[in-house]
Amino acid sequence: MIRYTQEQVEQLLLAQPEGRNTKFLKSSHNLWFRFKNYVKNPPFVLEEDGEPVALVFITFSNRSKYANLYEIVTLEGKEGCGYASKVYWEVMKAAHEAGMERLKMSCTPSSVTWHKRNGTIFWAVDPSGSLRVDQPLFPTIQEQLAFRERAVNDPSISLPVTKVLDKLKEEGVESH
Repeated sequence: MIRYTQEQVEQLLLAQPEGRNTKFLKSSHNLWFRFKNYVKNPPFVLEEDGEPVALVFITFSNRSKYANLYEIVTLEGKEGCGYASKVYWEVMKAAHEAGMERLKMSCTPSSVTWHKRNGTIFWAVDPSGSLRVDQPLFPTIQEQLAFRERAVNDPSISLPVTKVLDKLKEEGVESH
């Protein structure tokens, strides 16, 4: 797995066929460009036989020990091969090795099945209907799934700190 520069992602976009995943990649790139994340947090790229197949747009914060996942994109025509899960778990391992302790993200209801298979713990729904995640980060799917099983019996082990929960309540997020 490697990291791509802004220029490499732009070249990749030029070579992509039209389609839903290409549109998603373009919006992910635009987000990364607007946030000026390419320098400090270039996207992770999974290659298969020397060709890119999936990207992860994520930031790591050494201060908070959070990995903040923004997007996972499988390239157009590469769907259904398990590349999203493979790149996700390689990135989770890298995040863990970099000292990240928690994973934060929002996801659309259409991606719930994929996230559930990968052990994600949903604990809130924001006003737009996106599912919020703020959970301990594990380097492997086995550890994540085992943790989720424990969290079913004791949800308090998966919730973020009180300060974060209070902020979400102020924003009108419904917690479960």
